[in-house]
Amino acid sequence: MRILILFLVACSFQLQAQKSQIEAPLMHSVYFWLKNPNSQSDQQTFEAAIQKLIETNPQGISTYLGKPAATEIRGVVDNSYSYAYFMTFASREAEAAYQTDPTHLRFIEAAEHLWNKVIVYDAVPLSSKN
Repeated sequence: MRILILFLVACSFQLQAQKSQIEAPLMHSVYFWLKNPNSQSDQQTFEAAIQKLIETNPQGISTYLGKPAATEIRGVVDNSYSYAYFMTFASREAEAAYQTDPTHLRFIEAAEHLWNKVIVYDAVPLSSKN
């Protein structure tokens, strides 16, 4: 009986330690470099505009907005950006609709004067037929 209990406890810990995967057909990753990254006013304006996008856009499944982490400086780490924004979509069609959606266009209109560089990386799962 003790062996069974130890086995069940060990299995429980193993299940808790497993990482969860992001389940989405398309991951849209956007990095923004603000012209004046230390300007509190510019940061507030950008954050208000992107929060409005997050709250009102109908195409995205999930979102994440962040700033560079203070991790170890290494040759492979680029923390020169001001903001990172991730959004998942149900399909490539949903991502395409997002590009012309009024909520996305309003965000660009409200905030594009704040940045000098934007890079987008779109990815699909390895299991996708692309």
